[in-house]
Amino acid sequence: MSELQAVLFDMDGTLVETESLWQEAEVLTMAAYGSTWSDEEQHFALGGPFGRVVEYMAQKAHADPTDVAVTLVDAIDQLMSSRPLPIQPGIAELLAEARAAGLATGLVTNSFRRLISIVLKSTGLQFDVTVAGDELPENKPHPMPYEFACRSLGVDPVATVVLEDSMTGIASATAAGCFVVAIPHMAVIDAAPRQLIVPSAKDVSLGLLRELLAQ
Repeated sequence: MSELQAVLFDMDGTLVETESLWQEAEVLTMAAYGSTWSDEEQHFALGGPFGRVVEYMAQKAHADPTDVAVTLVDAIDQLMSSRPLPIQPGIAELLAEARAAGLATGLVTNSFRRLISIVLKSTGLQFDVTVAGDELPENKPHPMPYEFACRSLGVDPVATVVLEDSMTGIASATAAGCFVVAIPHMAVIDAAPRQLIVPSAKDVSLGLLRELLAQ
């Protein structure tokens, strides 16, 4: 039994609908090297980590991974800067409820800091801490991103709820000791201990999160 201390959010797919933009960026990147990117490969890429995806793309395209990484980040940066970034249903309301209640909040993503900045500027959402994938030695599915967020906020992972939409992110949050609310937009997510699967963040409230941690 724990009293809720913090609510943490994944970014791509969970906070905002950007997975379609990532797929478009990956298609553009592979085309730049004379190769292709399929829907099946997009599912493989869902949630990252970025390095794994880039290594796969580079191997398939017979290109240098560093060059591929630069091309991909430039492509997604341009797309995210020029397209609407819809906030996923229920996210803004849950974040506002958490902040109004005095709970710690955080954004934890494998994406780069420059992409976090684009999302925050576009949505106007605010968090107590933001964790970027290019600022830590380990990314999801390693627990480090969520462990780092909890340490930065001064909260206990056991008393922290994480909203995630990919198996990569869920593995990270679970390994860090957090309770996970899984919102499977694209991934197939199986039931697991200390995890709740919901269709949308509209189905989540602070009252529900407190009840889950109190069990």
